[in-house]
Amino acid sequence: MKEETIDNDTTTIGWRISSKEDWLRKEGLMNVESVVLDKANKVMYASNGKKYRTGSDGFISKISENGELLELHWISELNRPTGMAIKDSILYVADVDRLVKININSTKMVGTFQEPIENSGLNDVGITEKGEVFVTGSFVHSVFKLKDDKLELWAHDEEKLAWANGLIAHEEGLTVAGLHIKTIDYGTGAILPFELGSTMKDFDGLTEDGTGGFFVTTVENSGLYYINNQKEVTQLIGEEAYCGDLAFDSSSNTLYVPRGSVNKNEFFITVLNLEKHSQK
Repeated sequence: MKEETIDNDTTTIGWRISSKEDWLRKEGLMNVESVVLDKANKVMYASNGKKYRTGSDGFISKISENGELLELHWISELNRPTGMAIKDSILYVADVDRLVKININSTKMVGTFQEPIENSGLNDVGITEKGEVFVTGSFVHSVFKLKDDKLELWAHDEEKLAWANGLIAHEEGLTVAGLHIKTIDYGTGAILPFELGSTMKDFDGLTEDGTGGFFVTTVENSGLYYINNQKEVTQLIGEEAYCGDLAFDSSSNTLYVPRGSVNKNEFFITVLNLEKHSQK
């Protein structure tokens, strides 16, 4: 079969699932929330915990690129870690009421930064190419920025940033997924519209696909969706298990989605191998 050539400048891109498998069922993952890829070390990390509260039950698992559980409790005694991001061998973790800074090579916690507003509900982390670190505060509909070793309020809007959750820090601005999806201009702080060709809302995680589109998950009626560069929405996975904060490897077109069923007490990572195609 002749390989299809796709011109990203003139064609709307879509994705189809070519294969699907679940990793680490019944191997100790607990309410697994997010995954982040560490390409330098050819591993990934997954955040786990009992309940979203302070304490010492939270932990981060280390997983090989082939799905082998290397260390269930690679980092332990956290509150309840959720979103994560990596920059220069440092793993930044949103951990309920604080941002945690972990040196990947030494596996040591090298910094903690407390929330500037009580009960802010720190949720996800985004880091720019310049190394600027941002964290969403879901309960206070805000985004915080790490500056001079302190978290500071950077953006707040109870309507536009309602339940701010997933976060991407890219060149054009900061894309925030919560009740809605919005983009914040770095220079002006303006919260820009992101008009979907759909009424869907209440987003959890999101990640870019490299063609101007996004893979996203939702909280209510949890599922996995693709939003193309025309803001059109396609569902990829339904709601038989929740979908968390995902990661995409554009070099292999592989999507990693933390999932689970609280009622069944079963948690795992769904790995999707995707094929790109043109959409009319």
